[in-house]
Amino acid sequence: MNCFPHLMALIIGCIVLWIIKRKYKKIRNRELIIIFILYVLLIGLFTDRGIDLARQFINYIQLD
Repeated sequence: MNCFPHLMALIIGCIVLWIIKRKYKKIRNRELIIIFILYVLLIGLFTDRGIDLARQFINYIQLD
């Protein structure tokens, strides 16, 4: 399993959030943490395991 692109996306996301924090002083750390958590969930959703988990969940809730 190649996780290099996902790690690079996380690193770039951290750098972007750090730049935003330096540019806009009124942004709270709590807001940046929430943004980072949502970003990690988004990246995790588009991995192979995340897509398989979403498929299993959809199959579980479907009614026949």
